[in-house]
Amino acid sequence: MKRAGAVIAVCVTGLMILSACSSGKSGGTASGGNSSPETASSHASSPPTKPSVVAPLSMPPASVRISAFTQKFASPVPVSQSEAEIIAYFREAQLLWIRSDIAMRLVAPVTEFVTGEALTNLKKAVAAGKSNDRVPAGTDRFWNTRVTALAGSKAIVTTCDDAIKYREINPSTGKIDPAMTPKPYQAYLYETWHMIQLSGRWAISSFTVATLPNPSAQPCQL
Repeated sequence: MKRAGAVIAVCVTGLMILSACSSGKSGGTASGGNSSPETASSHASSPPTKPSVVAPLSMPPASVRISAFTQKFASPVPVSQSEAEIIAYFREAQLLWIRSDIAMRLVAPVTEFVTGEALTNLKKAVAAGKSNDRVPAGTDRFWNTRVTALAGSKAIVTTCDDAIKYREINPSTGKIDPAMTPKPYQAYLYETWHMIQLSGRWAISSFTVATLPNPSAQPCQL
């Protein structure tokens, strides 16, 4: 995918231009002090805050066409319910990302599925596409997509990305931009997507991508 502006190196990955990103983390603060018995009692009697309840997300289909672009998810859905849930959110985030690229604006509810560094990169990708009159077209295919880590509210999804048929076009003329056609070393990538839970949903927070000659990309070459 045309994933977002370059931080270290720019490469084509199916739907957008991807760059290596680092994950971030946030923390909370706590305060303490003496309190009167009345204050302590009122806190003790306060009802606990209920967590946000979000309806289960339906698994997006294995192939989705959006305007002149087709996204394929070639890997089977995990048997594990918890991993299947993460993959459903991963797929939905990818589709919303592409819809935003094609619309040249953030489309709802993408900010519920993409956050942090990843959202910053998406905004850069949308702005770049708009300024250059380019939107995703052709086909992108994810395969060997797996949940490789899951701990509490954090997860990692890794995938191979086949961008050999990815293109970018001028939305007004439909003409392909040859400069954005993947080179052989850019066409098959290994991607790592960091995900976190936000208000009961899984959201992409950051990602990294490996292309040749990085050895991490070798298993994804066809």
